[in-house]
Amino acid sequence: MHIKSLNRLDPITEKEIEEVYWSCKEHDNLKGNLYLDGTVNFNQEMKYLFLLYEENKLVSFLFMFIPTREEAEISAYTLPDYRRRGYFKKLLSEAVEELKIYDIKDILFVCENQSLSGKESINSLGAEYDFTEYYMKFDKASKILDNSDEFKTKFYLPDKSDIRRLAYISAQVYEGNYEEEEEFIKNCLNSAERKTYATVLGDQIIGIGSGYFGHEEVAIYGVGILPEFQGKGYGKELILLIVKHLLETGHDDITIEVDSNNIKAFNLYKNTGFVIKTAFDYYRKPVKTINL
Repeated sequence: MHIKSLNRLDPITEKEIEEVYWSCKEHDNLKGNLYLDGTVNFNQEMKYLFLLYEENKLVSFLFMFIPTREEAEISAYTLPDYRRRGYFKKLLSEAVEELKIYDIKDILFVCENQSLSGKESINSLGAEYDFTEYYMKFDKASKILDNSDEFKTKFYLPDKSDIRRLAYISAQVYEGNYEEEEEFIKNCLNSAERKTYATVLGDQIIGIGSGYFGHEEVAIYGVGILPEFQGKGYGKELILLIVKHLLETGHDDITIEVDSNNIKAFNLYKNTGFVIKTAFDYYRKPVKTINL
C-alpha cells in the first residue's frame, strides 16, 4: 500500500479516479457526479487529491475543495471490495496534515444521502450534521425558455476587464471578503473547466453566475443579483439565460445545487425548470479536533 498526494491532476490519474468513482456509483446507487477541478482552491500549491494504491491499483481516493481558508469540503470513495480496511482514515490523516499547514479551520464532509457506508465513516469521526444540499437537474422538456426574448436583462460573457465589478457583486451578494472573491473569480476565468457569466441591465452588470464543466454535465453555481436589484425577477432571468446559452452551445445536461434551508433559492430553481435528483448531506468538524 502507498499513498500519493497531488496539487495537480494529470489525465492518467484522472482516468484512474473515474474508474473508482464509477464502481462506487454503481455499487451504492449514487445519483450525483464527480467534480475534480482544483483551480478555484484559494492556494494552488496546496495538495487537494490523496490517492491510495494497492499493488499499483488505485483503490481509494479523497478530494478536497478549498475556495477559502475557512473550510475544506471533503469527498472520498473506496472500491467496494477494499472497504473496512481503514483506507479512508489513512487518506484523511494525510489530508488533515495538509490542512494544518494552511491553517484551515473546519472540514465539511460531503456524503450523498443514500450512501450508508459514507455516513458510517463520517459518524465514526464524530462529525456533526450541518446542512443538506439538493442536487437538481434541468428538465429539458420544460417550456420555461419560451418567453426568454421578453427578458429585461441580457446575457453577458465577462472577461478579465470585468473582474473588479464581478468581485464587487459577489462580495455584496454573499457578504464575503472582496479580495477573496476577486481571487476566486480570477481562478474561474483562468480555468479550462469553468466559465463565468453575467447579466446586464442597461449598460450595467447586476448579476453573476458560473458553470463547472464536468465530463457529462455542466453544474451552475454562484448565482447572485446585487441586493438593490433583487426581488424583480432578474435572478430567474439570469439562471434561464445561462441555461439557454448552455443549451445553444451543446450542453443539455445541466445541474444546480441548493441548500435545503434556502427555501427562496429552492423555489426559484424549481420555477426555472430544475427538479430534485438526490441530496448531499454535509457534516462539520474542526480540523484541530480530528485525531486519527
